[in-house]
Amino acid sequence: MSVHLLYQDFFRFIDALAAGERDPWHLYREHYLEPNRVVLAAWWDQCLGLPEEAWADRVRRIRAQEYELLRTLVGEEDLTRLAHDAIARCQTLLPLSPEPHVYYLVGFFSPDGFAFQVQGAWAIGIGLERLTSTRLIPLLLAHEYAHCYRRQLTQPARLGERLVEEGFAVELAARAFPDRPAADHLLMRRGQLAAMRQYEDRLRRAIAPHLASEDEAVAARILYGQGQKGPWASRAGIYLGWRIVRDFLQKGQGGFDSDAEVVLRSAGFSAQ
Repeated sequence: MSVHLLYQDFFRFIDALAAGERDPWHLYREHYLEPNRVVLAAWWDQCLGLPEEAWADRVRRIRAQEYELLRTLVGEEDLTRLAHDAIARCQTLLPLSPEPHVYYLVGFFSPDGFAFQVQGAWAIGIGLERLTSTRLIPLLLAHEYAHCYRRQLTQPARLGERLVEEGFAVELAARAFPDRPAADHLLMRRGQLAAMRQYEDRLRRAIAPHLASEDEAVAARILYGQGQKGPWASRAGIYLGWRIVRDFLQKGQGGFDSDAEVVLRSAGFSAQ
């Protein structure tokens, strides 16, 4: 497994920008995009899917001072060590060969952690642009490791399959870092998690009719709290997927790589 610190090239671009040299898009391409085009193009296409003109427009609005906190944070932490430790913990629990490469990059609007394909191989990306602390990076790495594992087996399409994959990723991270609270693994506030627990039965009833849906807007709302509001709370699908997977595993009904349909049926759901 290799760890790639793409953000170092991003800061070369920022330094050139601060010096007032030439057009920002030209500098961005010279210092950051072209040296890392294979990875950055994969990130852009798979995470955003916008035309390159939108990319160039966003780059031209960058202000160098906006990234000073990020420069400080990455300078204070050994991100390579964090990655190797997190992947080693995951490998102990659930061996994956080949190990996914890890890419630390600075993007725009990207998830904090994501699994994506680089030249046909599943890899882990960590988007640093909103970073205010490195505390959650190990958990993000473990979570995305689980996605890489599952996606080598199957590509989730229906909401039910995606619930199980997200729950599987939360559970693997929780087992890799058992000292961290559940709210951290779910990327929730503790009060939000308490509310999820209180209304879990209601969440199950609200989500059940949508399990067979392949509508991305429905999945975005239920899993990540994006888009038009519905009868479920933000990130309800992440929580419920984790509860389904955890119950399934605690009952000894199968391993981490069990089929999503089996897991759902064990919880009383039908994805048909």
